[in-house]
Amino acid sequence: MPLTMAAIVVGGLSLIGVPLTVGFISKWYLLMALIENGWWFVAVLILLGSILAVIYVWRIVEVAYFKEPLVTDKPIKEAPLLFLLPIWTLIIANIYFGIDTRLSVEVAQAAAMSLFGVNP
Repeated sequence: MPLTMAAIVVGGLSLIGVPLTVGFISKWYLLMALIENGWWFVAVLILLGSILAVIYVWRIVEVAYFKEPLVTDKPIKEAPLLFLLPIWTLIIANIYFGIDTRLSVEVAQAAAMSLFGVNP
């Protein structure tokens, strides 16, 4: 299932916070806000969470790409196109919004202005 696993790996990289994904952008802004407010301990916890994500995403990659497949009676085939289309639509959006952050940052700033009445 190469297309399915590739989508899982890209999603996992976003969970880790790898640049060019939305996960990086969200962690970046979160860490900047925490550091600006002097909440170093929470920032360290966020980074430790990313390290933990590296461990469990690596485990998935290791089993999928580096271990021998289990022998089964049925042949393993790729997920149906109706499953792959929404998965890859979200993965492409994840990368697109990780590169072009204007829309997501503007929406987040507008929400912050509305909630707190201050310029973020």
